[in-house]
Amino acid sequence: MGSWIVPSASLLGAGWFFAIALILGVLIGQWADETTGLEPTCTLIGIVVGLAVAAVGGYRMLLPFIRKVSYTDPEQG
Repeated sequence: MGSWIVPSASLLGAGWFFAIALILGVLIGQWADETTGLEPTCTLIGIVVGLAVAAVGGYRMLLPFIRKVSYTDPEQG
């Protein structure tokens, strides 16, 4: 029964990490835009940085899960 809990928790944690990294990037970019007066520039930079942090962090969070699934996959022979 509990064999789905750990993979689900890993995926849920990675999803929350991705969302928070992106939202923080946007919010910090908007704050920097208001402070400096450079309207869309800092927000766009915040989006790109948030996506980069989310991609690298999400990959690092899910790497043990990916290795375990690919190692125990019965279809790979």
